[in-house]
Amino acid sequence: MKHWLAPSLLVVLAGCATTSTVHTPPPVQQPAPAAVPAVGAVFPASVSQGGLVFGRVGPGSVVHHGSRVLRVTPYGTVVFGVARDEKGPLQLTVEHPGGARESLTINVQPRDWPIETINGVPPATVNPPPEIAARIQREQAMVSAARQRDDARVDFAQAFTWPVQGRISGRFGNQRVYNGEPGAAHSGMDIAAPTGTPVKAPAAGIVTFAAPDLYLTG
Repeated sequence: MKHWLAPSLLVVLAGCATTSTVHTPPPVQQPAPAAVPAVGAVFPASVSQGGLVFGRVGPGSVVHHGSRVLRVTPYGTVVFGVARDEKGPLQLTVEHPGGARESLTINVQPRDWPIETINGVPPATVNPPPEIAARIQREQAMVSAARQRDDARVDFAQAFTWPVQGRISGRFGNQRVYNGEPGAAHSGMDIAAPTGTPVKAPAAGIVTFAAPDLYLTG
């Protein structure tokens, strides 16, 4: 009996092996890769005329303001100025590294700019003669050309320091009226100091223009 059972058992097992069907499991459907969530841009809801806008976006983002592409630091810091007479609102578009686009609106708050009236100014100062007017035009063209330079630097993100200590004699945005005629609004800040006082760079950067004597700006 032992010699008969063993072969029979082998036959049964072999039969089972040959008649069973091997089922191939269906392929696992992999879910589509989820879009990487963009880091939302952070900008103020409003800014005053002549002010600065400080914003933050995800590193690698591209920020458009009108026709301009704003400089973005490797850490995602964005800084840009608002014109003195800007009415707004400002429209920004942020292109995030993942492809998402974000539109933002910044309202511009009006500002009362100081106006100083000065009478008794020599007429030649208010309305320069033709040769002086031509000189002023040439000098302003040189200054304007220097301001068009745009290097790929992010020095604006560092801390600024005062270039010199002294009396503030002129502020950005202020305007003077000479003998009843409005002059151009001031586009910088004036610090009065004795002649020969050392003036330091307020931050790292590149000197793009220097002149020993400009008619309007010294």
